Amino acid sequence: MSKSQFELLAPGGDLESIKAAIVAGADAIYCGLERFNARNRASNLTLDDLKAILVIAHDHDCKIFLTLNIILLESEIRAVVRLLNQLVHTEIDGVIIQDLGLGYIIKHYFPMLDVHASTQLNTHNEGQMRFLGHLNASRVNVSRELDLPEITRLANFGRQHNMLLEVFVHGSYCIGYSGLCYMSSARNGASGNRGRCSQPCRDTYQKTDVGVSHPLNMKDNSAYEDFAPLADAGVYSLKVEGRMKQSHYVYTVVDQWRKQIDSYEQKGQLLTDTSELYKVFNRDFSAGYLTGTINRDMYIDNPRNHAGEHFAQLAGVSDQEQKRLIKQKVYDDNTQIMAQMQQRIADLDHEEHKDSSCKHKIADIQVPSLKAQNSSNQTNAMQLNVLISDRADVERYHGQEVSVYFALPSALARQLPAMLELFEQHPHLIPWFPAVLIGDDFDAAQTLLATLSPRLIVTNNTGVATLANQLGLAWVAGPQLNLTNSYALHCLKEEYQCAGAFLSNELSAKQMKHVVRPEQFRLCYSIYQPLVLLTSRQCMFQQTIGCRKKRVTKGCLASCKKSASIINLNGSSYVIDKQRGEHNSIYHQYHNMNVQVVRDMPHLFTDLFIDLRAIPTETKVNLDSETLVALFKQLCEPQLRESASEQLLASVAPTTNAQYIKGLA
Repeated sequence: MSKSQFELLAPGGDLESIKAAIVAGADAIYCGLERFNARNRASNLTLDDLKAILVIAHDHDCKIFLTLNIILLESEIRAVVRLLNQLVHTEIDGVIIQDLGLGYIIKHYFPMLDVHASTQLNTHNEGQMRFLGHLNASRVNVSRELDLPEITRLANFGRQHNMLLEVFVHGSYCIGYSGLCYMSSARNGASGNRGRCSQPCRDTYQKTDVGVSHPLNMKDNSAYEDFAPLADAGVYSLKVEGRMKQSHYVYTVVDQWRKQIDSYEQKGQLLTDTSELYKVFNRDFSAGYLTGTINRDMYIDNPRNHAGEHFAQLAGVSDQEQKRLIKQKVYDDNTQIMAQMQQRIADLDHEEHKDSSCKHKIADIQVPSLKAQNSSNQTNAMQLNVLISDRADVERYHGQEVSVYFALPSALARQLPAMLELFEQHPHLIPWFPAVLIGDDFDAAQTLLATLSPRLIVTNNTGVATLANQLGLAWVAGPQLNLTNSYALHCLKEEYQCAGAFLSNELSAKQMKHVVRPEQFRLCYSIYQPLVLLTSRQCMFQQTIGCRKKRVTKGCLASCKKSASIINLNGSSYVIDKQRGEHNSIYHQYHNMNVQVVRDMPHLFTDLFIDLRAIPTETKVNLDSETLVALFKQLCEPQLRESASEQLLASVAPTTNAQYIKGLA
């Protein structure tokens, strides 16, 4: 097997970490500048730092990829264009993106930049890869939740379509799918989609029924001992997580992975000694997602460093003094690692490096502003739309002059016959596709669309959007696609023939008021819904109320229905809910209700949505469902708006509207 099959991709949170990765043998490093990257709390680089490190890295045959992987606000478009104009004068090897608007700008105005799709885009099916390929993405970082057969399927697709696959092989596991976690955003406005996650999943909570105080805290990911099947799957880039980690962590992990890759390629043998990996920060290790063994063993009831405890357990030590000595030994070993690393970095700094900076000069590229079609002096005739997921509700709202959408399950393959029958019997229903559709469930989406040819769909999964385009079906981009600026909307319309889209519920009034709606384009907003904060492939009941099953199976996704709650030590309560056919999710304790947006921006939106799925929050509704819908419908009528708002606020409580007030930092 040739060495060129693999790229060892290392994190670089600051200059020292980048240099540590270079001397440890990284083939490529991803790092961020002071703005526009998904590790905002890392030290990050200045542009001058970036230019300097490019010279050193390229002299050591190491590539540098710049992370621009956040969703962008309307007010930031000019600044990011200025940055792109600076980057084209460097020898940067690639940019990592999440925002579709940024992808559109790069494709049309800065095509000389190589585009990589961030893990924040939550890529897990072939349709999503096609979608991103249309924006000229040369590689995708796939969802961390995928197992080996799922990764192999995508790697094979990538080879057939000239797209490289990138997989996280070491570092922190998130409990939720990347890009679909709004927990930190809802708590304090620090959105993970803006690189500001405050890690509420690592918080201490009131002890659960199974005696756990950190019910959302997972062990770290490591495929070190499972590298052979991952290599056989056809993955190109092996990515280490850790831009928030210290430089000696980066040095150690990259060094160990370099040795593992070299041993496998040169001798066909895997190294099995993980002791060096355990010396630096870790929460213990698991490869549960990769191996398809999703179980309670992937959790650990301690978010802090497990290194000392690991070696104490290996020694069978329980005496506190003996434990202290072992932990001191781990500390001393880390001190030696730091000294070795710093010596190698010092040697690197003393080398003479040839200047590989960009020699060609080009004029600044101008990106035109998008012209507003929505006048602030004009009020739209807004349409009310209702989302349901219970068959008992199918005919309930049919005569109320509202469009009714039915939420399809993530376990679509198992429920495909029932769903086909439902939509064939009730042709007025509009399909609403979930954010996560993996493997057979994505195939089932294709079968459903081809069989039904619906007049319209809403999808939170860009893979389904690709299928809709192939079949010539009208589609609307759902709220979990995290759309926050005019160029993202323009991208969807111009590149993907999208009929409409939802603006993100993370935006404040100030942040959305200058968004430009494309001509002949539906702009949608969810004004009432159970506020989903996190979606997970894990079972969160194993750590809360318990579960009799030892591991998560496909049957769990299709059939399990449970609910629980957790309370952290500052008193914040969250609802954990699992509907049949859906993934485990965490919801805000209250429904989100935003009647203010209709008064603030009557010119912007064409469609308002209310989500009437039965998610058990603490919000009480003192109205029957028909009256509730009628009041929301009155919000669409300017002359009835104030009265309807007052009645809704009086009859539906408590609710939250914090994200609309705080917005995105």
